Amino acid sequence: MKSTLQPFIELMNEIYIGGEGKDTFVIDREPGLGVISAVKTISASDASTPTHQGGTTIAAHTGHLKWSLDYALEFYKGKMPEGWNWDDSWTRFNVTDEEWQELQNELTASYQRLITAINNVGDWSHPMLLKGTLALLPHASYHLGAIKQLMLAVKTHEKTAMGLQ
Repeated sequence: MKSTLQPFIELMNEIYIGGEGKDTFVIDREPGLGVISAVKTISASDASTPTHQGGTTIAAHTGHLKWSLDYALEFYKGKMPEGWNWDDSWTRFNVTDEEWQELQNELTASYQRLITAINNVGDWSHPMLLKGTLALLPHASYHLGAIKQLMLAVKTHEKTAMGLQ
């Protein structure tokens, strides 16, 4: 069923990697606009900056996406994930430079493992497997939008703090 899911894989690549200069359906076609590329453009300090009291951060969204990919990978391994707690995926709000680089690398590696796992599925007859796989796309799209908005808000906050706005 790989050929049937190829459009799904292409859309996931668009969200996580970016348009790579090809036709796109969700984001602009310029390279560097996907989640993985976008988070590489900001510092650990910016990734750790909430835009309001009690707000989330880019680091938290990035950590949550990595967690969700790893969670999904358990299903592709034929396991029912145990001991995974959704709330635990939102605990990493602040990162050092080293932690930020590591989180970005982990997100990329988890994404690559996920795509390999999807491509290796031989039987898509279980409706929850297909539904769960398809749900990965709107989930990632939501977080890409949230990350992009936080990136803009953090930059605006910095300019305001420096008296440039």
